[in-house]
Amino acid sequence: MKARMLLFFGIVALVLFVAVSLPAKSTLFTLVYDMFNQVSIKPQEAGSMSDFVIGAVSIDGSEIEDPDDRFSRIIKDIISERATINPINPDAASLADGKLKYNTFCAVCHGTTREINAEGFAKTKINELGMIAPAVIALTPHFSDGYIYHKAKYGGAVMPAQGYAVSAAERWNIVNYIRELEKQK
Repeated sequence: MKARMLLFFGIVALVLFVAVSLPAKSTLFTLVYDMFNQVSIKPQEAGSMSDFVIGAVSIDGSEIEDPDDRFSRIIKDIISERATINPINPDAASLADGKLKYNTFCAVCHGTTREINAEGFAKTKINELGMIAPAVIALTPHFSDGYIYHKAKYGGAVMPAQGYAVSAAERWNIVNYIRELEKQK
């Protein structure tokens, strides 16, 4: 048993000695070294985003015709005459689900009232820590349902996209709940 352990530790020591004495371009040393020194590309850095391939299909099923014009589909929803229509009635079930999803994903930054802090953002704990989320209830009356829906799906400059987290019906329920919150004083 002792002989096996000595043999095992001898082999481990030999491998470590060889690994340390190898030049920097060796495979073993590169593997060990590169785990701590990897290149990191941030989304906001130049060259980090690849262009969409013409003909690729986005997560909502629409075909991308121009890779330099990724968000033109959202622009039409700002103008209310051409905006996407909310297909879900704001009934009790829709409002209950919308309230649950809004309180889960939105209220932490945007709040549930029109109350704002000294900087003009929603008066929430996260905004007191330096976040810059507006009081959504103060802004949404100026936007169409389709715009709010797509903003929740794709996100914005600071706001993360929630398209992965909630289904299309749940996003419409959030829109219905936001419209209900707007009615409150």
